[in-house]
Amino acid sequence: MHKPWTCLAPFAAVAAVCGLSALTACGSSTAPSAPSFNEARHLDTLAQQAASAGEFDRFRLLQYPIAILAHGVSPESVTVSVNGSDQTFEVAAAELVGTTAGKTPVPNDSVFVVVAWQGSEVSQLVYSVMDVQSDLIDVALLQDTTADIDLTTQAVGASLTSSAGACLTLRLSSPSNLIGAKCTKATVTGAFDLTFVTNPGNSEFVLSSQAIPAVRLFMTSSNGGQDLISRFVPTPVR
Repeated sequence: MHKPWTCLAPFAAVAAVCGLSALTACGSSTAPSAPSFNEARHLDTLAQQAASAGEFDRFRLLQYPIAILAHGVSPESVTVSVNGSDQTFEVAAAELVGTTAGKTPVPNDSVFVVVAWQGSEVSQLVYSVMDVQSDLIDVALLQDTTADIDLTTQAVGASLTSSAGACLTLRLSSPSNLIGAKCTKATVTGAFDLTFVTNPGNSEFVLSSQAIPAVRLFMTSSNGGQDLISRFVPTPVR
């Protein structure tokens, strides 16, 4: 399976050099205090701690919930079956929308990110990226600081249910093509059934199909986002 995991590496390098980054509100000197922004600040602190400790997998994967929360999306508390036992996770989604070049860019390719995480310190996180045909492109199970990427079984699905409303964006002061993207609020219908090869034994995570709070992020060439889409789209798992 192709792993375009280096797409956020420049951001990681900047964060490792600069240390803790401040979250600031677009066009404002005072950051808003919406619950999603407060959680974004907290996860950003965890991410910067991971960067300082050289825990790149943890740092990189935390960028997805941070970006979604920083666009004002409040995650949903859901039940995820873990090896047949119900556990509570937070879940949110994003559609990363590539746009054409030129003076009047229009949406082009897109991929869906569905991410579920557990605990205030993010003890577990399940991350999946799929194309519009629901082919799995990228996946990881983060347990504390270790990411597993090997699967024995896989089934995923995501589609855009609705998209409307402007986003009040809380952005990182460090460069990030996810935080810098234009956006609209959205709802994504998503699901996954993923069995990871873990030690000891395998671990199955099942999220039943349901409406998930989401954001559409329009990735333009000006913010480097189109390159992110192009890394995901060409090599889906069939």
